[in-house]
Amino acid sequence: MLPETGDEHPHEHDLQPLLSRLFDPDKVVRAQAVQGLAAIGRPAVPACIALLQDADWRVRYRAAEALGLIGDGEAYTPLVAALGDGKDHVRYMAAKGLGLLGDPRAVARLGAMQRDENEFVRRSAARSLGMIGGAEAIGLLRAALGDEATEGVRAAILAALRDAGVEGA
Repeated sequence: MLPETGDEHPHEHDLQPLLSRLFDPDKVVRAQAVQGLAAIGRPAVPACIALLQDADWRVRYRAAEALGLIGDGEAYTPLVAALGDGKDHVRYMAAKGLGLLGDPRAVARLGAMQRDENEFVRRSAARSLGMIGGAEAIGLLRAALGDEATEGVRAAILAALRDAGVEGA
């Protein structure tokens, strides 16, 4: 439950309670905190960036999620760095966040994620490439499709190609 603010939009003074909820053992509470941080928007970005370094992967995961939902360009470099996280969940959410940012600078990095050991990271990277679109993204998706053996990832790549405007994908 988000703190009462008198209107439907949380304010900057709600930031600290929401950040503390990212550490709650209940994943529903953590998910609600992310929604609150996304509603606060830009003022939450520096704190979420800092939390990408937290020791707990669940906090890093939720911080990456919040950054993607906020969609502020300041999150680009930290999300790219999070693609190298040791925990697959964090890499997945960083790839998703980069797709939500829509910054074409992420295309090459997302293309490289098509070789990640985790199929869900590969799916997320493919979806993000489809969201960003453009010739480079389409080329990387086509190359990944040729190399990918996992059916669920292949389906995500085909959907991403369609999202990027490729007919008949």
